[in-house]
Amino acid sequence: MDLPRQPFDSRRRLLCSRSNADRLAEQMCMETAMPYAVVRTTCALQPYRVVRAQEARQGDDIEHRVIAL
Repeated sequence: MDLPRQPFDSRRRLLCSRSNADRLAEQMCMETAMPYAVVRTTCALQPYRVVRAQEARQGDDIEHRVIAL
């Protein structure tokens, strides 16, 4: 995939940030009482993704795990 030649918009940077991924994982965990993980990707357009913790694949670079207590 070709990346845009111009720098990312500030809104895209905010949406793609690690802190936003952490916030989303915490929100999803609180709503479902299921564990979630923030996984680092190699895609510049989506550098982090939130997955259910049990769906993280072997070899995924897990940055953060969230569990409900």
